[in-house]
Amino acid sequence: MTPVTVMERISRSRQTVLMSAPIWALLLCGLAHCTAACADPGADFYDVTYTGTFVPDTGGVRMQIDIRQSSGQLRELNLAAPSARYANFVGDGKVTRKGARLIWRVPAAGGALRYEVAVDKRRNGEHFDARMTAEWALLRLDDLVPPARVSARRGAMARANLYLEGPAGWAVETPYGPMRNGPIDFQIADRRFDRPVGWAMAGKLGIRRDLIAGRQVAVAAPSGSKYPRLPTLAFLHWTLPALIDVFPQFPDQLLIVSAFDDMWRGALSGPNSLYLHGDRPMISENSTSPLLHELIHVGTRMSSDTDDWIVEGLAEYYSLEILRRSGGLSQARFEQALRSLAMWVESQSGGLQHPSSGPHTAYAALLFHNLNGELTAAGTSLDAVVNLMLAQRARVKVSRQALERSAQRALGQPSEVLRAAPATQSLR
Repeated sequence: MTPVTVMERISRSRQTVLMSAPIWALLLCGLAHCTAACADPGADFYDVTYTGTFVPDTGGVRMQIDIRQSSGQLRELNLAAPSARYANFVGDGKVTRKGARLIWRVPAAGGALRYEVAVDKRRNGEHFDARMTAEWALLRLDDLVPPARVSARRGAMARANLYLEGPAGWAVETPYGPMRNGPIDFQIADRRFDRPVGWAMAGKLGIRRDLIAGRQVAVAAPSGSKYPRLPTLAFLHWTLPALIDVFPQFPDQLLIVSAFDDMWRGALSGPNSLYLHGDRPMISENSTSPLLHELIHVGTRMSSDTDDWIVEGLAEYYSLEILRRSGGLSQARFEQALRSLAMWVESQSGGLQHPSSGPHTAYAALLFHNLNGELTAAGTSLDAVVNLMLAQRARVKVSRQALERSAQRALGQPSEVLRAAPATQSLR
């Protein structure tokens, strides 16, 4: 079914389905924030509540954004909301569509904006990376609330919470925890206007939870599916402590979601969360681990505008290194895995590329192995360089220059390995 068809079905259902947020949820939200607001009357806060209802019959989610403020702290939301996926915007104040953008002028005393989202989305026009069936839904929260340009009074800051629900019997899992007794408060570091992000799953689910290395971990997949939830938790008990030793800023909560059917057959990370197709192995035959690769992305939150090979190469190298350190790979097997990567690079002409994938990521992983050797010989390690780049920040933009500077700080001199590395080939 195309997104347009889904939006048409949602539109036809509007007359029979209540659009507004559950009143009790909003009351709970107000009580949750009252103490903080009263304790600091000088704070320039405003409250944002995101409420969504999954509607399997239409393949969509009814969303509502409620703004509660005292004196016009938030003036305008300018949302990237293409009409093929987002429709039927109705709100207090002035609501205007300009092409693919939706502009909401928020009343000074606050108000509500209501709209509908089509869930199904295909990756590269093929398999789904967001999907709703009669029994479950798997998607990014980012898609429920599109990115926004915000016009607000200087110093104004949002306090946000999220409430999602579905038909009777549906559970809802988010990167901020499960939906149980009302809205969940959340914060996004380094942002003054918070919107929910990361992977989520709703429906009739099989869920397993555990406390691993001080982190709350949940693994969710459709009820009755063959996804190995308990083996995944066992794998994390074995590997996550070693990963956290390298990346101590790993989040306090982790959600892993999975499904089979016609979902995209890969793995993708998000804030505090990741998606892994049900057929993807925890450890591949070449000894790399798709699951660990994405967990490293979760732990680093790295991105790059120019040198994606750093982001992907580190994740691939450490997916092997964490297995070696935790005892999952012998030294001989670790070295054989590196030889396999080298053969792939040679047969496919791998190099440093932006964006990076396949043999190019393998090339970058081998480069980091060589850099680690250089660092180890000098009495330090790649771990130290990575943490210099991360510097305990929530989201890090990396570049070749930043990598070279961090390596030089750790070595006390420029890295010969990085100096000899080829230039980045950009495909953008």
